[in-house]
Amino acid sequence: MYELYILGQLLYADRSAYKLRFILENILGANRKVSFGVLYPLLEKMEDSGTLMIVDDEDWRGKKRLHVTVAGRERFHELMREPVKRNAHMDEVYLFKLTSLTLVDHELAQQIINEFRSEKETQRDRYTENISRLNISHPDASFFKSAKQANKLQVALANTYLDYLDMIESELE
Repeated sequence: MYELYILGQLLYADRSAYKLRFILENILGANRKVSFGVLYPLLEKMEDSGTLMIVDDEDWRGKKRLHVTVAGRERFHELMREPVKRNAHMDEVYLFKLTSLTLVDHELAQQIINEFRSEKETQRDRYTENISRLNISHPDASFFKSAKQANKLQVALANTYLDYLDMIESELE
């Protein structure tokens, strides 16, 4: 998951590991921390695989500069074309892809938007059906109140994602 993000960020510009971590934490949100204990082994693995180079750079005040290679560019495009798995990290993977849409052709960018839109519409519809089912089967059951509230929150979140996708789509045109 982080490989896609790292390659995308390095295609925009060379960065230090510190800067990558800073940007990543801001994309993931305030409560998500990415440790250097996770980041550095991944960077070393990516260097070993030839997708990036770690370069000493005096201009960066002694920091190491990370630079994407030709193999890294190819790997990035491969990851952007891969279907996103339905799991706990699905939204994060899509967010990484959405932040890199300007690095791929319009057709692939639109495909990514459409796939994420379909996932969010499906989620919204499923939670809306759950709310209806709870209202019909147990309209007065007090213990279903929290379940209905949680489902309403999920509907609102899905709608927010859909509005966000509309915004991104209009910016691509």
